[in-house]
This record gives sequence, C-alpha cells and structure tokens, in this order.
Amino acid sequence: MKKNILKKAGIGMAWGVALFPLAALAVVGEPIITSPTQISTILTNVLNIVSGVVFTVALIMLLWAAILYLTAGGSEDRVSRAKNYLIYAIVGIAVAVLAFSAEPFLRNFFKGV
Repeated sequence: MKKNILKKAGIGMAWGVALFPLAALAVVGEPIITSPTQISTILTNVLNIVSGVVFTVALIMLLWAAILYLTAGGSEDRVSRAKNYLIYAIVGIAVAVLAFSAEPFLRNFFKGV
C-alpha cells in the first residue's frame, strides 16, 4: 500500500517538474517581480491565503471533533476517533498561527534588516 502511494507521489512530482518550464513561458508582458521587496510581498500574500485556508479547515475539524465527542455515547472507538480529530485540529491551528507569524520574519529577511 505504501509503495503504491509513493509511486503515485513520485509520478505527480515528475509531472510537476516536467511542466514547470511551461509556467515560465506563460509570462507575457512586464515581469511580475522587479525588486526583492516584491518577492516578500508575493510570499506574504501566498502565506496569508494558505494560512487562512488552513485555519478555516482546522476550525471546522475542531467543531467536527466536538460533535463526534458529544455523539460518541461512551464508545471507546468513537471517543478515540474524536480525540484524533481534535489533535489534528490543534496542530492545524498551530501551523496557521505560525504561518501568520512568519510574515514579519520574511519581510525583514528580504529587506535585509
């Protein structure tokens, strides 16, 4: 089972690497990045979008874990499943918070401060 997943992941990465130069050819007109500070702006925007999505999904998982825990009815299997969802939700929230806090670090890094 693991070999099959690794094989599919390798094929996906190979396609991504093979198609990456096409993305560079798609640039038409002015270049998007003309200074190093624009790199930090683009990375900040991407981080804000990704961390917002991760935070939203983590909050939904947190609510789902609460619903699972309330409806478990004392079943050990269902309670452990709810606890696993809760752990993953908390990890997701921590990752989202760290992504939001990475913005000042990247901004200072690319400005050279």
